[in-house]
Amino acid sequence: MHEREAPRPGRPRSAETDRAVLEAALDLFIEGGVEAVKTETVAKRSGVTRATVYRRYPRREDLVIAAVAEAYRAHLEQPAPEHPTLAETVAGIAGALADARVRRVLRRLMSVPHEHPELFAEYRAVTGAPDRDEIIHQVLEKESDCGNFPAHGDLEMVQTLFAASISTHLLTRPDDEPAEQIVAFLYRVLAALGHHQSADDTSKES
Repeated sequence: MHEREAPRPGRPRSAETDRAVLEAALDLFIEGGVEAVKTETVAKRSGVTRATVYRRYPRREDLVIAAVAEAYRAHLEQPAPEHPTLAETVAGIAGALADARVRRVLRRLMSVPHEHPELFAEYRAVTGAPDRDEIIHQVLEKESDCGNFPAHGDLEMVQTLFAASISTHLLTRPDDEPAEQIVAFLYRVLAALGHHQSADDTSKES
């Protein structure tokens, strides 16, 4: 990876090297969790020196967070509507769940809150996870205001169970399930939680 010469001060970092380091770190995270992401192992797998990895990510936590964020990049970089509808939100979740590699990353992430709570807190802050949680809450609240959920329903519990259904899907469904089947699954969950689909949602589901 062209590691023979020390980079000159101010020299731009190689995008190819950045990609190789993050891909190697992500593979190791998927295979063995946070503990498997070690500077020396990442360097060896990506074909760069330990110094190259360390210059970019002095802390293991930084490397893990950057690698996981890289897995979502294709989904996060898509233009997002300012005020997404339920149909758009469900489609976005299904698009991520239809990515086999993202699914494997998410399964590994399930253990991180308990085993590495500080790292998980950093991950949520860096990737904007709390913002996404708030967006989903706003979408569900809007559906409730439109009469698509039972009056006086517990939206906080609806959101909790909806999130739990995503974890269930990750653990029980095949990684190659098409996005349209995942959309149908998510709407079935919402229906079980008392949601009544609008005509717009029904058309987008089909």
